[in-house]
Amino acid sequence: MAKQEKRFMRHILTGISYMIPMVVAGGILGALAKAFGGWDIGNAVTAGATPFSNLNPFTWLGFWWGVNKLSSYAMDFAVAVMTAGAAYSIAGRPGIVPGMIIGYCSAQSKAGFLGGILMAFIIGAVVNWMKGWKLPKWCEGLKSVMIIPVGATFLCGMIFLCVFSIPLSLLMDRFSQWIIDLNGGAKAVIGAVIGACLGFDMGGPVGKTASMAANALGADGINGPMCAKIIGGMTPPIGLFITTLLKKEKFTKTEHETAKTAFPMGLCFITEGVLPFAAADPLRFIPCSMLGSAVAGAIAVGSGCESVAGHGGIFVIPMMKNPMMFVVALVIGSLVTGLTYAVLRRPPAEEETQEQELDFDLDINIV
Repeated sequence: MAKQEKRFMRHILTGISYMIPMVVAGGILGALAKAFGGWDIGNAVTAGATPFSNLNPFTWLGFWWGVNKLSSYAMDFAVAVMTAGAAYSIAGRPGIVPGMIIGYCSAQSKAGFLGGILMAFIIGAVVNWMKGWKLPKWCEGLKSVMIIPVGATFLCGMIFLCVFSIPLSLLMDRFSQWIIDLNGGAKAVIGAVIGACLGFDMGGPVGKTASMAANALGADGINGPMCAKIIGGMTPPIGLFITTLLKKEKFTKTEHETAKTAFPMGLCFITEGVLPFAAADPLRFIPCSMLGSAVAGAIAVGSGCESVAGHGGIFVIPMMKNPMMFVVALVIGSLVTGLTYAVLRRPPAEEETQEQELDFDLDINIV
């Protein structure tokens, strides 16, 4: 791997390393809330003047609604943390603020992980350029705490809003409508398409768009695609875990630990645990992920599985129509991903070196 490519991957993996704890915390809290409060716990408390105005946290549903809200906020900020982490790796501390703000914009606009990574490199380039500005001595101390955060956020924010957000929104809308139109054909086809989309970018814009299409169909009482959505997100982490069991020698110690964490996340329908593998080995892992998720989605929807719940992983399987076939489809799809990636995966080029903790403290010295 060329030196420049290694540097590129290091920035991406740094961002992901900051995002993963956020995703794990949010995902596990959300799974617990749905397990104990019910799959629709998010609707248990109606908003008042604030989301928490009508909350009584000392009731059973109120308590788990609060836990679910913590989960939702954590997942909302996952891409922002990833973008900030990658921008920090590229440009140092001045990249954190624009990374957080524009990463959050990326998540809210459904550009997701891919948009966040793209903007991290743009932010890094702009911040590094601004760091070279020659300023009068009297305002040099303001460069890192005001001039760069404000200027980089403004410039990069306008790049995102003017260049990427509108075309991406139009593209995702058309894509969502195409998936909905597929519902008039064979059930297995729409199941395979939604499953493959969820397996493609693991919580990114393509998967989010397919999820929205499944949600739209569910609102019309068509609940088969909901199963494809859930199973498509569960298959990649479970399949990856299977690969690490079959081909231990092809993974580093750190990768084994990451896969162990991704497995329970996958059971809870949290796909983001496999992002480090998708980022480090996209040409091999992503096709395997898509294939397994497509097979699982086709089998589940084609065999008549339906789900009124849109999230919850294993906790909502008992509520599904034809739950045993859902489990069969999940096992088959996960095996497809696991076996194909076991064949395609290459062993690490060198032994894992001792990892160093990245300094991410936010101490600011104002001159």
